[in-house]
Amino acid sequence: MNVLLAMKNPIILISVALVMLSCEKDYLIPKEDIPDWLKTRIEISDKLLKDKPKAMDAYGAWIRYEWKNDYYFEYSNILSSYIGGPITFQGDTLGYITDPRVMDYAQNRCCKQYVWKGPRFKEF
Repeated sequence: MNVLLAMKNPIILISVALVMLSCEKDYLIPKEDIPDWLKTRIEISDKLLKDKPKAMDAYGAWIRYEWKNDYYFEYSNILSSYIGGPITFQGDTLGYITDPRVMDYAQNRCCKQYVWKGPRFKEF
């Protein structure tokens, strides 16, 4: 009986460790892969949420995609009607919804990775 109990403890510890290393942490990218302009926006959101945890930013997320061998960033927020175009690593907007490049981007982007998520973010 003691042998079974001793074998279960490491299994339980390993299981807990795996849960703690959940998928969500895999979506966030290293800080050195985040452009400076986006770091500034994230810092502003973090400061706002520290004072107002239920602010609209709590429901937002920054997402990185790959398209034509470059990285592009998008902001997603279920509470916002903002429809900005994808933003390049350098901080330039690719275009707006009517730009043919944006249509190609939307159809062919890949490799979705979360950069930052507000504490109340829900994917839609």
